[in-house]
Amino acid sequence: MAGAPTDIERIMAPDAVAVVGASTDETKRGHQAIVTLQEGGYEGDIYPVNPNAEEIRGLDVYPAVSAIPGRVDLALIVTPAHIVPSVLEDCAETDLAGAVVIAVGFSEAGENGEQLEAEIVSLAREHGIRLIGPNTSGMINVHRGLNLVGADTVPEGSLALLCQSGNMAISLFTEAATREGVGFSHYVGVGNEADLQFHEYLPFLDADPETDAIVCYVEGMSDGRAFLQAARDIVPETPIVVLKSGRSDVGKRSASSHTGSLAGDAAVTDAVLEQAGVVSVERSDELLSVANALSSLPRADSPNVGILADGGGHATLAADACSERGLSIPRLTDQTQERLQAVLPDAASVVNPVDVAGGTDNDQSVFVDCAAAIIADPNVDALMLTGLFGGYGVRFAEQYTDVEIEAARELASLAADHDTPLVVQSAYEGFDTEPHAVLREQGIPVVESLDVATASLSALATYGDRVAVADQSSDFQLPAATTDDTLADTIGNGRTQLSEFEAKRALADDGFPVTPFDLATSADEAAALAADIDGPVAMKVVSPDIVHKSDAGGVALNVGLDAAAATYEDLCSAAAEYDPDASLDGVLISPMRDAGVELIIGVVDDDQFGPVVMCGLGGVFVEVLEDIAFRALPLTEADARAMLDDIEAQELLDGARGNPPVDRDAVVDLLVAVSTFVQANPSVTELDLNPVFADADGVEIVDAAITLDEQPQQHTKNEDTESAAPSQGETDD
Repeated sequence: MAGAPTDIERIMAPDAVAVVGASTDETKRGHQAIVTLQEGGYEGDIYPVNPNAEEIRGLDVYPAVSAIPGRVDLALIVTPAHIVPSVLEDCAETDLAGAVVIAVGFSEAGENGEQLEAEIVSLAREHGIRLIGPNTSGMINVHRGLNLVGADTVPEGSLALLCQSGNMAISLFTEAATREGVGFSHYVGVGNEADLQFHEYLPFLDADPETDAIVCYVEGMSDGRAFLQAARDIVPETPIVVLKSGRSDVGKRSASSHTGSLAGDAAVTDAVLEQAGVVSVERSDELLSVANALSSLPRADSPNVGILADGGGHATLAADACSERGLSIPRLTDQTQERLQAVLPDAASVVNPVDVAGGTDNDQSVFVDCAAAIIADPNVDALMLTGLFGGYGVRFAEQYTDVEIEAARELASLAADHDTPLVVQSAYEGFDTEPHAVLREQGIPVVESLDVATASLSALATYGDRVAVADQSSDFQLPAATTDDTLADTIGNGRTQLSEFEAKRALADDGFPVTPFDLATSADEAAALAADIDGPVAMKVVSPDIVHKSDAGGVALNVGLDAAAATYEDLCSAAAEYDPDASLDGVLISPMRDAGVELIIGVVDDDQFGPVVMCGLGGVFVEVLEDIAFRALPLTEADARAMLDDIEAQELLDGARGNPPVDRDAVVDLLVAVSTFVQANPSVTELDLNPVFADADGVEIVDAAITLDEQPQQHTKNEDTESAAPSQGETDD
């Protein structure tokens, strides 16, 4: 809704809180919330609300929020779901900024719950109140002692957590409580996102001096595109790390085209988040470690990692783990190797990974000498120290502990002086040794898992890369509604699927490089059209009801002139047998083309992020290969090039087996043109160009399918990032 922005600071850092549903019963949430606020150090005003009580824990109790004499910023509503509407009605004349609705029984509970949720959102908007939840575990401002969750193991720190699962939040709180140097500034259980949504918290957290990184556990976003817009603006200063659940094949939605069937939830989410500069992780045990690394370490300028290990096994496993994450293990310069040889025994490996081969057993300060040489190497932009560091005093002799402590100080100072990220993986991380404490005090992560250490380094490289090109990437702003949608008339005729002929004609009219084509409606016409083409032809049935023509036996290739008429009849018969009810428009006639590299380029309207472009290896086995990349519209040239770089089969694009490389500029131009076409035609919900032949001379669209939405998308939902709910004091008319 247009208007002044929500005063979210009054919600996230309130000076006065009302507990609606306050209770004298010590077992009730309405009593425990007051205890937590009082004992947690909250210095703001606390107003218990209960019409049947007069005093709770020394506090005056009020019969309603409207009866409270002072200004209230935030209400914690712990009443049953059906009471919430009356509570919001009571707040009509107050200056309440927001409410945390704990209760379940809303949209997650079925149709009746959906109606109740719509009712409370309507009331909140009418009265200028923003809602957290419902179906939320609450919120916490750790540094202010504002704990509306009741969790008593939330360590203070610099990570803000936005989470859609109360149990997941408790798991992360517990994990952080067992680790030094990891803690939280804020927690919000976003719940059903009925009103306040993920993206609306980001600007506040970005500006918050206590927050250095934002952590998100996401099951689904109500407005993913608004999240992309907000994230893009803040990630250069405040990194965001997202763990998205529902990554299995079960989560993939069905669709009529290849593009739709390949647009798995996780694949799209990871790609568009990366496009916005957000770091995605796939495992829960990586989430806090990656966020902590991003919050405390400098960005990596490249994926080039130096590995320093005190054993061959750790060296090899670290190199494998880095390679699997797409990190590079560059060879060290001759000068660096000479420096290492001067301090290490002859058995040491000094090429990268560096294996000290016992050179640190009696003097752990040698780690510092080695690290200094590696960090100074021009080929290295990040360092992993892996093995036993910090545990020599435990494993061998207590006297080594003091040496390791001093080495830890020097390692941290070395990394800071060179502005180089350093991650330490140690088998003794769980022993909470003093050398590890020294490292953590200086912001150096120490982890036990080699996979987690590698994930942190990968995130630093990815984050650095994305921030470096942030101004060249999409702003995710879609155009306003257009009246120039040339395809919308088809919807008016009751059809949502264009035939291949119609799709190609629309694209050709827009200047796309489409293989020459014409439509035959009889066997004789097919023969005549084939006669006008020099060489054999490709023939395909044209039906808006048959998208995958090969499955229907509706494709014939390398057809000679003499066989064109008979092939026409055969194709029509095969189509009729495949789907007797299918409408048949005729047979498309096109000249045969050499394949080149077969690509698929398409667009699908993702439920969370809106229109998304796909590019990858195409052909009939596209679903089997699944070598594809995604980006959200509108696509920039930099986005399109990044998509091509994401395709795993780079050898094909670069010219395998002596073939010339694909004209990447032509592919990029086509991707950008597809983005522009879909923006101009918001009725398009899926577009499928498969195959697109790409070679050294350019690109050519061989097959095309276009699916239209019964209600054309208007592309107005995310023209800006203003809230969909009213700001304080506004009403939604």
